[in-house]
Amino acid sequence: MNRRHLLTTILVLSLVPPAAARNPQMQVLRVEGVLDAQTYRGFEAFLFNSMDRVVGLDIRVEIAEDTGPGSIEAGVSPDGKFVAYLVDGKDSEIVAQEGFVRSRGSVIFDGYFVVKSGGLHQGIESLFLDKIEEASVLLSKQPIKTIEIARLNPKIRKP
Repeated sequence: MNRRHLLTTILVLSLVPPAAARNPQMQVLRVEGVLDAQTYRGFEAFLFNSMDRVVGLDIRVEIAEDTGPGSIEAGVSPDGKFVAYLVDGKDSEIVAQEGFVRSRGSVIFDGYFVVKSGGLHQGIESLFLDKIEEASVLLSKQPIKTIEIARLNPKIRKP
């Protein structure tokens, strides 16, 4: 390959947008239902598969009194941060700073979020839900597809 060919190729490749810009999110997936021990793994896989993407949530998380094996530990810390994890799983935790309300022993999420990695802390991967304005999602005119949380398959997870 001669030098001119090489320079032309480099110039053309520098003009091609990154993969995210070439493949914009085609639809927004909105999950609804109750997050509990039975639905946690499917929801966890959904969040891992939705990293750096917009998702809609209309879910309720029960704050359980008994947090033994097989249950979800969930709550809001004194500084206002929501944290939930599967007691006997402890592979990941779901964290949010805003976009939820406490109501009669539950935490309710209703809105749109960007799923981000909160990092790895003592072997536990943190899935951070970053609240975004609903208007920005609705004005984007992307179709919104609603999925029942119980239908999320924990075995479908990107590597």
